[in-house]
Amino acid sequence: MNGAHKQSIEEQEKAKFSFSGATLYGINAVIGSGIFLLPQKIYSGLGPASLAVMFGVAILVMLLSACLAETAGYFDKNGGAMQYSKAAFGDFVGFNVGILGWAVTVIAWAAMLAGFAKIFIITFPAFEGYNLPISIGMLILLSLMNIAGLKTSKMFTLTATVAKLIPIVLFSLFAIFFISGGVSKGNFTPFLQLESGTSLFSSISSTAVYIFYGFIGFETMSIVAGEMRNPEKNVPRAILGSISIVSVLYMLIIAGTIAMLGGRIMQTGAPVQDAFVEMIGPIGAPLVSYGALISIAGLNIGESIMVPRFGAALATEKLLPEGLGKTNSKNAPVIAIIISGIFAFLLLLSGSFESLATFSVVFRFFQYIPTALAAIKLRKMYPDKKVTFRVPFGSVIPILAVIVSILMIAGASMMNFVWGAIGLVIASGLYFVFHGDKLHKSKTLPH
Repeated sequence: MNGAHKQSIEEQEKAKFSFSGATLYGINAVIGSGIFLLPQKIYSGLGPASLAVMFGVAILVMLLSACLAETAGYFDKNGGAMQYSKAAFGDFVGFNVGILGWAVTVIAWAAMLAGFAKIFIITFPAFEGYNLPISIGMLILLSLMNIAGLKTSKMFTLTATVAKLIPIVLFSLFAIFFISGGVSKGNFTPFLQLESGTSLFSSISSTAVYIFYGFIGFETMSIVAGEMRNPEKNVPRAILGSISIVSVLYMLIIAGTIAMLGGRIMQTGAPVQDAFVEMIGPIGAPLVSYGALISIAGLNIGESIMVPRFGAALATEKLLPEGLGKTNSKNAPVIAIIISGIFAFLLLLSGSFESLATFSVVFRFFQYIPTALAAIKLRKMYPDKKVTFRVPFGSVIPILAVIVSILMIAGASMMNFVWGAIGLVIASGLYFVFHGDKLHKSKTLPH
């Protein structure tokens, strides 16, 4: 190995995320602009009792995260659930999980690009009517930045994450001191406030599904594991650490908003902003507004890193044509970046991405369920493998995670099973297009 090549490898390794950087990346992947609207949405179904549901959902997300953390410990490269499924159940399952996963990430990124434009215009009304140019401009900028290498994208991702966390952390800290006052004012009573004409079960179900959407994205770190230093050790720790931090922040934001506004949450279009104004004065509103804009900008940067690397991982594993995984001198998967950008562009032009974004949530469970099952299978396949984190209580938590995932799919709409089946049929058809009848199970753990 010559000196220049060795230096290039060292530079690429240095450009990767450290443990703290990986944790911030995970927080960025989960916390989006939705948290600033979350209080009003979940309050409408159960009132203050929504806090109890949020706590329950956080526990359920931790179950899924625990399975993800264990399976991530077996691998040191990109791919996430696709890698785990392929190793545990073979190429056919890995291909289906991978194709659906890549489709999910592209659709979700298109929705986030549109969301950025929407919030940008809310913040700067002079740009009214320029939604599409703003979205496409953001897409092109991030794709070019991604081609320039991970170092540039990483810098902007971490900067955006820290910037958007400032108002969130400030709000959470202030909330700690105002919650007791909210209790004294009666803003938490009655604790359970059902909407007329709804049952307790249906309200809990709909509220839980919406809250769960707020946690979506925790699997992102496993997809870009190859961009982390010492991934077998750092990715599991970062997954559990970031979800724990997000859970605490979510609980404090919801509790703080209810403490300040009570039932008035339903009379405002910006509950967190209004609550922060009551806490610290007029400066609270712009802090939250700019925080929301920075938040979704950070999400888009994170997605621009993750989405093409998902596709490139499929090529690296020979599930898609190898050219898709080709990288430049900066180790950026250029072809995958271009193809991912084209698909996101087409979704933006179609105008149908918002409805497709709903499907993306359903298909995410095709990442969670195989991951939970793979945690059981990989443990049996490699009993002597030392991993950073191992799910306690044997198979109980992975099985519980599978059951919870199925309940979440059904909780949103039973039609989700139909859409999921259609997605599987399409993905299976593509497998036969690329691989014919080569259905076999891989029994080799990647190193």
